[in-house]
Order: sequence, then C-alpha cells, then structure tokens
Amino acid sequence: MANPSFRGAVLDLGSNTFKLLLAEQTGSTLRVHHEKAYPARLGEGVALTRRLQPASCRRALALLAQLEKKIRLFQPHKTIAVATGTLRRAKNSASFLIPASRILKKKVLLLSGKEEGRLIARAARTLSRTASPRFHIDLGGGSLEVIDSLSPTRPKIFSLNLGCVAVRDTLLPHHPPSPAQWQEALTLIRLALKKIPVPTGHPQATFSGGTGHAYACLLQGKNIKARKLEGFSLTLPKLTSLLLRVLPLSHHELLALPGMPSDRATLALPAFLVLHELMHRLKLTAVHLTTHGLRYGVWLDRLTPRRISKILR
Repeated sequence: MANPSFRGAVLDLGSNTFKLLLAEQTGSTLRVHHEKAYPARLGEGVALTRRLQPASCRRALALLAQLEKKIRLFQPHKTIAVATGTLRRAKNSASFLIPASRILKKKVLLLSGKEEGRLIARAARTLSRTASPRFHIDLGGGSLEVIDSLSPTRPKIFSLNLGCVAVRDTLLPHHPPSPAQWQEALTLIRLALKKIPVPTGHPQATFSGGTGHAYACLLQGKNIKARKLEGFSLTLPKLTSLLLRVLPLSHHELLALPGMPSDRATLALPAFLVLHELMHRLKLTAVHLTTHGLRYGVWLDRLTPRRISKILR
C-alpha cells in the first residue's frame, strides 16, 4: 500500500519577516510547494517602546490576510502559525495576536525563547548537511537564539535580546554610527554574550536567518536565491571584511551595494556585528548556513512524526 501524503502549512511570524512553508510529505520525502520570506517589519520600534506600533500592526495583518489566502488555496491537512521575539517582548502583543488568530481561524502559538531554540536545534540536527554541529545559531529581528548541543538530548538554549532589528533600533539607529555609538554597541553586545560560556576546542556551527543570505549576496555582488545556500560557508575573515565595508556607509550607499537585499540594508551592520562578536565568543572560524530553520522544526515536531530523509524544492 502506498504511503499516504500529508499536506501542511507553517507560518513563522518573525520580527522582520513572515516565512511561509507549504509542503507535502510522502513517506520520508518532503516536497516543498512554496517557501518564501515576506517583509513584514512588525518589530519596528518595539525594542525602544516595548509596544507594537499601530502602523506596523496594520501592515503585518494585511500581509497575513494575503498569506491566509495562499494557505487556503493549498488546502493543507493542518496549519500551524508561531510567533517569536517581537511578540514575546511587546506589552500589547494581543493587538496583533488576537486579530491574527481570527484571520487564520486558529490560535497563533507564542513560543518562548527556549522553545524556539529547541525547535531550531531539532531542524538543524536532523536536516543540516554539517556533520554533528555543536552549536546552532538563529539570528532573527527580535532575538538571537544560540543552542549548545554538546549533549544532544539536553541542549542548552540561550535566547538573547540581540535580534538585528532590536540592535538597530536601540544601539545603531544611524548610518553610519558615530564612534561613541559604535563603541557602546560593541560593549553592550559583548556584555550580553557573556551569558554564553566560552567552549573548549574548535566547535562547528550551523546558522540560519536572513543575515546569511545578505552575506552571500554581498560576497557574490548579486541576488542569490536563499534555497541555494544550504551548506554555504560563512567565514569569520570575510565577515570581518564585510563588517568594515558597511560600517562607514550611509543608508543610500548601503542600498547601492551590489547584491544588497533592499529589506536588509538597515539591518546589515547590526546583524553582521552581532554575528561577528558571537563567532569570536564561541571560537568559530566559520558557520555553515542552513535553510532549515524554525519552520522545519515546527514541521518535525508539530505536524508529522515521520522522518525526513529528502527535501525536494
């Protein structure tokens, strides 16, 4: 008897982008029908005010209504929507979560930082091409998740308020920053990262998030589809070079860089800085990009218990 197929939809409602995965699993093969990150900018201003801004909410809810139509046309057996950093931080998160749940006709699950980290780690351990990486890093708009899987059955999960949108809004709002702003950002980021113990040896790590896509596009000087970056090596020397390249630039000059994704222009500097300092903290010379982030962890954990051995895009 043939294996029955299962159609599912996962929505990752992040601080800067909403990521939609529409896929169908037959046996251990997952066929991706649609996978895309949509600029939402829900987290703008939240790091400063601890509140969602009305205009950001309206924009994000309008986008969500469009995505709900795509989901409905796909006719999945099950849909799961999860929310992360910005909505954990915002005091008025209900102003988005309640109407969002009405649009989707199901409750949006607000994940804790540790639960978000656990799901990211599950996807990275299961689907990454990198053999047994110790660390799994996810840099979003509202938060930074670092998962130490030295003991895979009991990973240590660190969730820090160092998302690239949060760092931009609170520490690096101007392009280029003044020397004083730059030094303060360095000091506070390094202080926050001290919560993560320095490892021994030379560990390997996987990395997910839009920062990796921006890094690859800037290195190549052209746009690259994110799904083609699985296993791409992001090295510390080249990251240092990119960081120094974008540091003195204005917003207009950042947008003009060949390969710069337009929605990442104001986020490149804070994102590169956070990742640069984290790599030093963890003694990493490189991280390997994985396109299998939170939404794949949700699929593995919440949608179907079947193992995935092949992904077709």
